[in-house]
Amino acid sequence: MQRKIKMLGTVLAASVLAASTAITAAAAPVTEESAKALALANTGLTADSVLYITAKADHDDGRQIYEVELLTGNYMSYEFEINAADGAVLHVDCEWDGAPRAAVGTQATVTPEQARALAIAHAGLTADAVTFEKAKTDLDDGQIIYELKFYTADRKEYEYEIDAVTGNILKWEYDATHYTPVTQTSNPAPSQNQNTSSGAISGIEAAKAAALKQAGLSSANVRWGKVKPDYEDGRLVYEGEFYHNNLEYEFEIDAATGAIVDWDVDEDD
Repeated sequence: MQRKIKMLGTVLAASVLAASTAITAAAAPVTEESAKALALANTGLTADSVLYITAKADHDDGRQIYEVELLTGNYMSYEFEINAADGAVLHVDCEWDGAPRAAVGTQATVTPEQARALAIAHAGLTADAVTFEKAKTDLDDGQIIYELKFYTADRKEYEYEIDAVTGNILKWEYDATHYTPVTQTSNPAPSQNQNTSSGAISGIEAAKAAALKQAGLSSANVRWGKVKPDYEDGRLVYEGEFYHNNLEYEFEIDAATGAIVDWDVDEDD
């Protein structure tokens, strides 16, 4: 049975995140004024309901963007990065400066599971569509905070800070700068199957098998070094090393696709 979550305070009702599948974008190259309009559209606000809004052009990773900042009447501060070419929202940072603080020593009334559900709902997503990278409890000036970070299969990243007493979303961040699939690049290897992908993999043994297939070797022919899971740009990867004859192989494999995203072969010193 699905658990109902009782909201114990105002949870940024005016800032329900439109930055998932229904994000608003422009149909034409963006100007400063249309960048402001896009930021307002993605917060559900109007120009006359904010204390101020500014936009300026900038460049990031070789592309032109607009940086938009706005402040609402209840002191929610937003920072947007918007692609000038197509109006795509690349990054959103929102912090509620006017959030009421619970008394020092007050016990949490929102569970970690409820906090995760609140964050997922605010992002406009479902639990089966996200993977959590971080979920921890922290203390900030006597206030119990849940810090959460998760991402989607298309590499959109979300971070939240939620008050463990009231359920208020104090801060959230959305990042889509890495949403496109990773371009598979590698150094030459002694295999004709370079950068092949066999689908999602799970676990270290599966990662080892994929690396051996890439090298055209069997487990009996190699000596393994460290192999471990890691997170890079919001995606799960397996990275490791093994040795064959006088060669050292280093690899990185995307867990979601099984693609070899980094491959390096050197003489073993």
